[in-house]
Amino acid sequence: MASPKLWGVRAALQFLHRTAKLKEESDERRNDETVLRALFATTAEPPDPDDPADRFIDCGPSPPADDVPFIFDYNYEHPYNETEIKICYHTIERNLLDHMDNVFGRVQLLDDIRAGRIAGPNAAEAFFGARRIETNIAFLWAALIERWDLLEALLRLGADLNYHEPAQGLGALHLAAFNNSIASMQFLVAKGCDVNLLQKFYTPLHCAAFGDSAEAALFLIKRGARIDQLTNSVYEVKESALHCAVRANAVNCVKMLVMQGADAHFPDYSAVHLAADLGNAECLRHLLDAKNARVDSKTKEHQYTPLHLAAMGGHAECQEMLIERGADCNEKDHRGQTPLHFAARTQNVDCLELLLGKGAANPNAEDFDRRTPLHAAIGKSSKSSQIIELLILNGANPNVGDQYGYAPLHVAALKGLSECVEALIYYGADVTAKTKCGMTALSIIRKKVPLAFSMFTKKLDNAVSLHHLDSSNELELRLDFKVILQNDHPGEVNFLYTLVEEGYKTVLLHPLCSALLYLKWEKIRKYYLARILFYCIFVMSLSLYVLTALAHHCYNYGKNFNEMKPEDVIELCEKKSILGRVLRDSPFVIEMQWFVLVGITSLEILRKLYGLGGYHSTFQYFSYAENIIEWSIVCSVFVISFIYTGRTYLWQNHIGAFAILLGWTNIMLMVGQLPIFGSYVAMYTRVQSEFAKLLLAYSGLLIGFTLSFCVIFPDSNFFANPFISLISIIVMLSGELNLDILVDDNPDDPHYLLEFSAQVTYVIFVLSVTIILMNLLAGIAVDDIKGLQKTATLSKLVRQTKLISHMEKGLFNGGLPRFFLKRLHVSALVSPKPSKVVLNVKPLNPKETRLPKQIIRDAFEVAQKQKHFQNSMHTPSEGLGYYWFSNDDHKAKYCCLNNESLDMMQEEMGKRNEEIAYLREAVQDMRRALLENQETMQEFMRVLMQNRRGSKC
Repeated sequence: MASPKLWGVRAALQFLHRTAKLKEESDERRNDETVLRALFATTAEPPDPDDPADRFIDCGPSPPADDVPFIFDYNYEHPYNETEIKICYHTIERNLLDHMDNVFGRVQLLDDIRAGRIAGPNAAEAFFGARRIETNIAFLWAALIERWDLLEALLRLGADLNYHEPAQGLGALHLAAFNNSIASMQFLVAKGCDVNLLQKFYTPLHCAAFGDSAEAALFLIKRGARIDQLTNSVYEVKESALHCAVRANAVNCVKMLVMQGADAHFPDYSAVHLAADLGNAECLRHLLDAKNARVDSKTKEHQYTPLHLAAMGGHAECQEMLIERGADCNEKDHRGQTPLHFAARTQNVDCLELLLGKGAANPNAEDFDRRTPLHAAIGKSSKSSQIIELLILNGANPNVGDQYGYAPLHVAALKGLSECVEALIYYGADVTAKTKCGMTALSIIRKKVPLAFSMFTKKLDNAVSLHHLDSSNELELRLDFKVILQNDHPGEVNFLYTLVEEGYKTVLLHPLCSALLYLKWEKIRKYYLARILFYCIFVMSLSLYVLTALAHHCYNYGKNFNEMKPEDVIELCEKKSILGRVLRDSPFVIEMQWFVLVGITSLEILRKLYGLGGYHSTFQYFSYAENIIEWSIVCSVFVISFIYTGRTYLWQNHIGAFAILLGWTNIMLMVGQLPIFGSYVAMYTRVQSEFAKLLLAYSGLLIGFTLSFCVIFPDSNFFANPFISLISIIVMLSGELNLDILVDDNPDDPHYLLEFSAQVTYVIFVLSVTIILMNLLAGIAVDDIKGLQKTATLSKLVRQTKLISHMEKGLFNGGLPRFFLKRLHVSALVSPKPSKVVLNVKPLNPKETRLPKQIIRDAFEVAQKQKHFQNSMHTPSEGLGYYWFSNDDHKAKYCCLNNESLDMMQEEMGKRNEEIAYLREAVQDMRRALLENQETMQEFMRVLMQNRRGSKC
């Protein structure tokens, strides 16, 4: 053993060495910082030419993303237990060793105490020359490692009974309680240690709870330790000994504290909250046995119940205990979210099943943003589709929108989650649902996850099925329109109209959609025909008034016969005809015509105002050309009246003429919307639009000829001014050519050069405009008509869908009395009751006339593909999958399909088969061509050899 003097010298040298080392490290660190600061201040890195940011062209800002930021990100505020200081043996041991090292003490002393090399008899010799702080640390160390035999000796050597380590403020009694060292605690208490001593954060009772030292805790309680004394933390977290025991999952200590009367209910974050949050099920079980335990108490800041915290952590066992003790599964936090929101967000199937089953949680509970648990279930987890299925099967509505109008399908599509989109569509989510900004889920699906839409086409196929009737021994074709009508009552084609608007027009060719459109048109066409009839009466009344009162000035002639000049009298009213005499002698007839016209116009105004309710906005209403035309005609009725001054004027004639033209043109467009005439009007409008484009493209050429003819033929009335000249050019486009303008009959003015230039210009006009341009227009028209003929069926369905949708918006906008609405539901709806959505037809019965033969034939083909199969969806653990089982086989024969759409696979395989067949035919054609070429070459070589032999001879 070294002498005490040597121990002192060694300690001094060790202290000087460590001081010099720390100073050297500090100087080096300061020098490095100075060099780096100077380097960054004096040098600047040149721009990297390969930087991608320097290669972009600045053409304005990018358009905003489809996603709405921070709307669907559920950032749940987690309680503060993650930041609370925890006590464990390793932490305490490390703190004491670091404390000894920081004060430049001898760590060897602590090692010797642990190894037993220092005992009571030789303690004085071992600590000879030691500083008091080393003795104090050794005193704490002895209490930690249960060397109670050294405590008294160290106290005699000068150790402080109440000394505590600086990190957590733990004294000897704290450490002895943590290690359940009853002997050490008895000694320390006997020496005067305070059992409620709180040096920094914890009392000895808290430490006993952290160490699961039930005996030590009971010892302290019996010695006067306050069982509900709170900790003192820099994080402002106040916890009792019961909290500490739960945090350390000290089951024995929790049980003892509850038996000793510890308060399980805490004003803010109780021990029950903490146990549920940490998932300590055994601790929670003992806490719930306490008399004052409350399962529905809420935290102050976030209003979390223990069930919220258990769901947030995914602790199913804790959830089950809370539910069995009567916890309310529909309690809401500060955001209005229930535990079901948290369970759906954490993707925990067990927690979700408990809440929906035993807890009877409301699957459609809305938070303050009107989001349901189904919104929270949308995520990238492999279990998301399973969670969605579980929620919907338990009654969750997949079409509930939040405060922004976003349904779960919008959220899934915006995030690009194809599995979630397919699951939602499979279980009835409305793909036509719109947000408040007018964005449909279908539009997002088309851009983000287009392949997921094949799930809907699969549902359409499944809605067509074949059934054998045993009673009549007939085959029955069943068409279930629920897929289309489930979300649109009473607007039965809103879904199909949205498909058209979003670019999925080809879906209308599906026999289920075609059948619905046919049945719907059978119901609603009488209303459209009545509308056409009424509008025809309106336009005919207007035409009659304009012809009689305005066109021939008969009203003015009858009212002011003596004042009219003979040259102002039109021929009709001047002739001795019966009509002329009636109009001339009885202007009252014309007045009655106008009043009748006003009455009809008033009905038309009421009809237009009623139809206004079928549009979302006034801007949308006037975006349709037919509405602008009809309102213009209505206004013209009052503009061309004689009632204001008692006579008519010439300018009213022109307004009346345009009104008549617009009215009869609108009748043509209305008739063109009928399925039987739709293709013809479509051809006309298509050619008309192409002709307008052609005129716009060649407008420079036409203007050039217009001005040239004004210069070359100044004396011609057809080219007197540019406006008349342009009209003449347009007439000449049709082939109405006038050669008289090229002949000069005045022999006194023979400008041969001018005549030659006129003839050349005229010939160029005939060739380039009349022949080339008009033939080009004819060719374009023929090509467009052929294209329309190819898509005639689809175009007809599209027009029919738009027309029926327009009629439904006008009929069911809510403005009619209830009695009329009931009558409309019966007469205009295919399914007056939402429950009646199935149509049964007999495809093999020749007397079946409820649907066209072609639709029945197409539906029969679809049903044959689905024959003997009934679909059922299940979500395995690997992800979303679909399982099909045969009805004929009583044994479940499952066939698992992967996540890719079956329809897309079949379509792709069909395309590949067509390509293979095409290549096979091409190879065969090439082979035949090669064989023919080979025979030709052989014949050629044979003839060549014969010629050579003949030349040699």
